[in-house]
Formats: sequence, structure tokens, C-alpha cells
Amino acid sequence: MLELQVRLWSTWLRAAAATQQRLAQARNDRDRGEVTATTALIVILVIAAIAAGAVIAAKIASNADNVPEP
Repeated sequence: MLELQVRLWSTWLRAAAATQQRLAQARNDRDRGEVTATTALIVILVIAAIAAGAVIAAKIASNADNVPEP
């Protein structure tokens, strides 16, 4: 029984050390937010381009409807 408890305790300590190491790496990673900011900027630009395309398409369709038939 004691051997099992010692193995469980050492496994627990290794898991805790690995978790603390990963958290320390995540705290020191300065570029984590940069990906999110860049992605958000790209999404905003894509939405603006789609909206501009929709406005241009609507104007072309409106002008095409106003052209008299021969």
C-alpha cells in the first residue's frame, strides 16, 4: 500500500511541476495577443471589402436597371 501511495504522490508532484512550468511559459510568451490582434484586423478588413463590393454591385445593378432598352 505504501508503494502505491508513494507512486501516486510522485506522479502528482510531476504533474504539478509540469503545470507550473507550462503556466510560466505562457506568462512569458509576449506574442500571444499579437495573433489575436492581427486576426481581428484581417477580419475587419475583409468585412469592409465585402461591404464595399456589395455597394459597388448594388450601384451597378441600379444603373443597369435604368438603362433604356433599344
